[in-house]
Order: sequence, then C-alpha cells, then structure tokens
Amino acid sequence: MTINSCQFNDSYFPIMDGVGMTAHNYAYWMNLKHGTASLVAPAVNDYKDRVDYKVIRFKSVLLPGMNPYRVGLPMIDFRFKKKLSKNNFDILHAHCPFISGQLALKLSRKLNIPLVATFHTKYRDDFKKALPGDMFVEFMMTLTMDFYNSVDVVWVPNRATGVTLKEYGFTGEFEIMPNGTDFEIPEKGKYLKYRNKGLEEIKAKNDDFILLFVGQHRWEKNVRTILDSLKILKEKKESFKMIFAGEGYAVKEMKTLVRQYGLTENVVFTGVITERSTMKHLYACADLFIFPSVYDNAPLVMKEAAAFDVPSIVVRNTSSAEGIMENVNGFLISNSAASLAEKIMELKSNQEAIKRAGEGARKSIYRHWESIVDEVNIKYEDIINRHKSKHDINSYLSVHDSESVLIP
Repeated sequence: MTINSCQFNDSYFPIMDGVGMTAHNYAYWMNLKHGTASLVAPAVNDYKDRVDYKVIRFKSVLLPGMNPYRVGLPMIDFRFKKKLSKNNFDILHAHCPFISGQLALKLSRKLNIPLVATFHTKYRDDFKKALPGDMFVEFMMTLTMDFYNSVDVVWVPNRATGVTLKEYGFTGEFEIMPNGTDFEIPEKGKYLKYRNKGLEEIKAKNDDFILLFVGQHRWEKNVRTILDSLKILKEKKESFKMIFAGEGYAVKEMKTLVRQYGLTENVVFTGVITERSTMKHLYACADLFIFPSVYDNAPLVMKEAAAFDVPSIVVRNTSSAEGIMENVNGFLISNSAASLAEKIMELKSNQEAIKRAGEGARKSIYRHWESIVDEVNIKYEDIINRHKSKHDINSYLSVHDSESVLIP
C-alpha cells in the first residue's frame, strides 16, 4: 500500500529543534520508501527548502519573546490555501496542537481522513512562562487537551511523556512511538575524520576534555545549571572545554554569565548549525553529552550522541532519563549544579566508565529513523484501513436508517 501522508508542525528548517527534526524525518523516509509525503510549516523569511519531499509553507511572523520560533498566519495566506487544497492525502500527522495542528484537524474533518497527533512537549511549562496568570494557563491547557482528545490516534515518544499527557487531562488511549536519529554509526575511519574536524572547528587539542550541549538555548532546558556547574569546575582548577550548539532567547544572558564566571576560554557558542555533517564533527569530538533538562520528554540529541558512543548526563526521575541506567548507558544526577559538577569531575578521572557507558548508549539508546518510520508506515496503514472500515459501516447504517424511515 502506497500512502500519501502529510506532516504538520509549527517549527521547521531553518529553526532546528527536536520536534521539527522528527516531522522532517517522518516526511523524508515516508516519501523515500512508502509513497508520497508532504510537510506543512510556517515560512521563515527567505529560507529556501532543500528536501526531496513537498513542503507547503504558510505566512508567519516572529513569536515575541520566543526567538527563533514563529507564529503562523495561514488564515490570511490564500496562496497557501490553494496549494494545500490540491493534495489528495490519505492520512495527516500533527506534531503540535497549535496553528499547524488546528489546520490538520480541520483538513482531516473536511477530507474525512484520519489524523494522528504526537504529544512531544511539556506545554504547561511553556504557558506558565508566556502567560500572565494561572487562569490563562488553564484556559490554554483546556484548548490543548481538547485538540488531543479530538484526533483519531495519539502517540507519545516514551511512557513518561504519556504520563504527563494524562496528568494534563487527556482522556483517551495513547501509543508509544519512539524517536530516532538520522545519524549512521560511523566506521572507525570516518569517526576519526569527524573527530579531527570537530577539534579543528572548536580550536581544541586531542587531549582536551570536551563537554557538549545541543539544543535550544532556553532557561527551561536547565542551561543555567550547566553554567553554574562549569563555574564550580573552574574554581576547582579543572581543565575542560564546553560547547553550546544551538540558538535561543537566553543566549545573550548565557554569554554574559560566561564572562562573569571567567569561562571565556572554556566555553564555545557555535550558534545554530543547519549542516548535519558539522553536527557529526561536534559529537565525534565530545567526551560527554550534558543534558540536565527537566523540561524535555524524549530528546533526539541523546540518540544522536549515542551514535558516536557519547554517553549523556541527565537528571534522574525526569522524562529524559527514561531508559538510562547509571554507569551502563549514561549517568544520573540530582537537579543541581553541584551534582553535575561532581559527576563531571568523577568521570573526567574515569575514562573507562565513559567508554563503557558510551558503548551501552549506542547499543540501547541509538535507533535510526529509517527503522522507526518503517513501523510508522505499518501503523499508518492500519489506521487508514480502520478509518475506512468505520466510515463504510457508518455509511451503511446511515443509508439503512434512512430506508427504515421511509418504510410505512
């Protein structure tokens, strides 16, 4: 069965985040192997798409206080509406409940085709930051849960995320569909080539102890905890180099703290990196992946690090920590700068533990998007067939109910 599918999300290239990468990989692999795929997302200035599948963009403006994210304006974009109406989709998949998600919901009802929605994000945390009071937060949470309670199928990337969804007020059933990575596990020759490139790009030596964070530079990601832990390391005369890859509203204040803490020689801000090959260089030269976020659910970046045998340090009992076993495939800390600094110092003097956990991460955390989307395709087929069967039964009952009314 060939499927004409369409992904919907409010973030997409050139804005790099985990949800946008997920939507991209769904579209890429579905289009490559299982039919025809499209992706609907906001337009970003003059950015030109460079993918093999169809991208349908709608007008957008910068979201105040949430740089680089955009808010879409599809209701006034008539060219977008015309392009969207020309497609004959079999199934739609929304990766967020807002502008693009509402588009997907309306289109699924108009075309009478199924809509899958993946719950990726701790929206309550976002609302608390952006909205002035609890009343507005609860109002937005109600609208968000109304969306998930209205779609045909809901997916989550791990069980912890499903628990959050239920706590938010979702009343239906959910299925777990894990995330993946587009990185191949490199052969030794390629790995060394990537590593040397990475060291050159960050101006580091081969024996430098390198820490890496990849993601949006937002306080919700607990980046302050990272910076405070680096201050402790510096005060204890530890040598290290910390790489922050990405962009976000907090980057200016983060750079100010780096200067105040005397970390200028230790910290590198790469900015947003759109070339995936460059990201390989950074992962290959890292010793540890630092990700103390209590906000994220199932970070793709941890899987990317695992492809290069780089273990992650995460906060225990968080969604990000699901599946992480201490000293087996990663490392667990409490939610504090002191705990993070202590763990980094402990591991710096125990390279064997890092190597062992890195190998464990590759074996247990890593999974390529191609195999994930092969599973997605099977589930899409089942959802489409069940939707058609339900529609046929409803049509049959509707016709016979009408006939019964006419019988004297």
